[in-house]
Amino acid sequence: MLKLSIVFGLLASIIWRTTPTNCRQTPPTHSNVNHLIAANIQNFMDTSARPCENFYQYACGHWYQHHIEQVDFGDTLGLLEYELNKKLEHVLKRLGNVTADEDEESSFYQKVHTYYKSCKKVKPYNLKKYLLLVQPNYETSWYILSRSGGKNWQAERFDWLQAVAKLRLYGLNGVLLKEEILPRWDESSSNSIYLDKPNLIETEPMGEGAAIELMLDIGQTKRVANEISREVHAFELQLHKLQEIEDEEGAKEMQLSYLQEYMPQIDWLEYIRQLKGPTTNLATTVIIQNVPYMRALVKLLNTTERETVCNYVMLKFLHFLKQQGPAEISKQECVSSLRRAMPLAMSYIIGTHFNKDIEQNDEIVQRIFASLKQKFYEILSDNRLQLQQPIVDVLLQKIKSMQLQVGFSPRNVSNGFLNEYYERIELDASNFYVNQLSLLRLTVEKSHESLEPAVASNFLAIDNSTYLLAESITATSSPYYIKPRNLIIVPYGFMQMPVYHRNLNDIFKYSVLGFIIAHEVLHGFDSNGIDYDSVGNIMGPSEEIAANHRFMRGLRCMQNELATGSRSLNEKLADYEGFRLVYDTYFNGSLLHEQSVGHVKVLPQFTSKQLFFIHFAQFFCGKVHRSVKQSAFLEHALDELRVLQTLANFEEFSKEFGCDKRAKMQSKVRCKLW
Repeated sequence: MLKLSIVFGLLASIIWRTTPTNCRQTPPTHSNVNHLIAANIQNFMDTSARPCENFYQYACGHWYQHHIEQVDFGDTLGLLEYELNKKLEHVLKRLGNVTADEDEESSFYQKVHTYYKSCKKVKPYNLKKYLLLVQPNYETSWYILSRSGGKNWQAERFDWLQAVAKLRLYGLNGVLLKEEILPRWDESSSNSIYLDKPNLIETEPMGEGAAIELMLDIGQTKRVANEISREVHAFELQLHKLQEIEDEEGAKEMQLSYLQEYMPQIDWLEYIRQLKGPTTNLATTVIIQNVPYMRALVKLLNTTERETVCNYVMLKFLHFLKQQGPAEISKQECVSSLRRAMPLAMSYIIGTHFNKDIEQNDEIVQRIFASLKQKFYEILSDNRLQLQQPIVDVLLQKIKSMQLQVGFSPRNVSNGFLNEYYERIELDASNFYVNQLSLLRLTVEKSHESLEPAVASNFLAIDNSTYLLAESITATSSPYYIKPRNLIIVPYGFMQMPVYHRNLNDIFKYSVLGFIIAHEVLHGFDSNGIDYDSVGNIMGPSEEIAANHRFMRGLRCMQNELATGSRSLNEKLADYEGFRLVYDTYFNGSLLHEQSVGHVKVLPQFTSKQLFFIHFAQFFCGKVHRSVKQSAFLEHALDELRVLQTLANFEEFSKEFGCDKRAKMQSKVRCKLW
């Protein structure tokens, strides 16, 4: 019997990894798809481990041996991306076999295929070509190219502001300065230019090793690479130290003409004109933050060799482009690069090709979302923090107004809209580097065009008043919350097995998809989310809530958990409170779960609550390579820690598994906020 179970589980795992979503979404019955999940739950578990000592080992101990042949991903989300890219390869192959007529030549489908085709032709990938295509200034080449026999370097002609503005056009941001197009703080339906310092992660020194690797990638000798990396690293350390400067002046909204007088050390008008176009005038309104940092930055740059600044900007540009990929030329990497370059088009293709019965799936996801909202509405109404009633009313209106959308593009988006969106881009099947730079620039241009209220075609309308900016659309399948829109986005790529199937038992839907949605709901009520009201304006009751001693006690409790976990307090908060929310919604909510007893037929050895905990934990099963751990988990904790800390913090877990007070899976102090 055990052998049959293992064979069935392995077969199920193979089916997941080889069957296109649109094929497996239609035929399976409730029994088939739930037995498939059940088999994998059993196969991934290490029942020799004690759940009260290490629940991650108990739930995930055998996951890796069932995926050991797959080196392309390290966890469930990686599996989703890997499977999605494989299916997209087939779609792109079909596009390539279609003889395009004159109309199709200009369609976004043809441009998608042209980009993919140009990527596959690149052998080998050569970062230096980007430097030849994009110069830092109009009269100056990169210092390293001049040193290598190109044009003579003339330091006095290098303008750092002109360089970062020019590279901002190709998507690079957070280098020396940060410029973003964001919804206005007081009127989220319109957008403004925000000027700020880079964040802490953006100024984190890349390290001499990473700099040397990039220098070698563009053909420099080890001696030159070592020399320049040392100089740049010393500058990075000085730059990173500027993060300590406090912003005592706060955010200021002003016209460019006044900003030019207020801070003449930087030619702001020229900077904005490079980004917004030559028609930009001195009456343009901007919102600037961290002016003391800006002044200190200018002083630092004035005392730093221009060659060093030029090399720093160049290395940041190369690092950014390398992240856009492809990391290596392969079908999988080219699909990933395509999704990063054309996220809107690829979201549409994923939605139309792999999500059959869209209306039915939407209805299911919206039902889960509605039940979570209803439960959180009840939690806020109970007012555990004992806030003043007007504050509670603001919070209640926010959760009531929160929206969820599956996919980046609205349901009514058409081929015509996408054709218009990509209309100005001309792609060449033999010039990948130009193609990639052109698409990066399009995204930035679209964001800046959104400053003009009359240019409606540059927006993606969710409803009559809510819009997505071009730069807010990501290439990953991971859901996220947009604070100024009070909106959760669940990408189409996330809606596939093993996370979702419409015939899954509710307990499986809620314990994974439900948790992820609940996690994003809580980002609307974390220490930053409370700054925003129901329509995304920064007019939330944050000061009143932050002054509440119960709220601050909960935050301090979670802060103590960060010593061994993520850097982000808000991610910890969303895990802890999100899990509590989805658990209470499923087991104590007002909605009836018609399929809630279905698990008894497939996994009778577990109670409903035990199965809920196990399936939740198995979403985080994986084995991440050491080389990517630091970069991949800057905000979230390692997956293992997320499971262990979240469940150890939840009192119902220890009750269900009978953990004694000394067990590792029972926190001495449990954190609770809302």
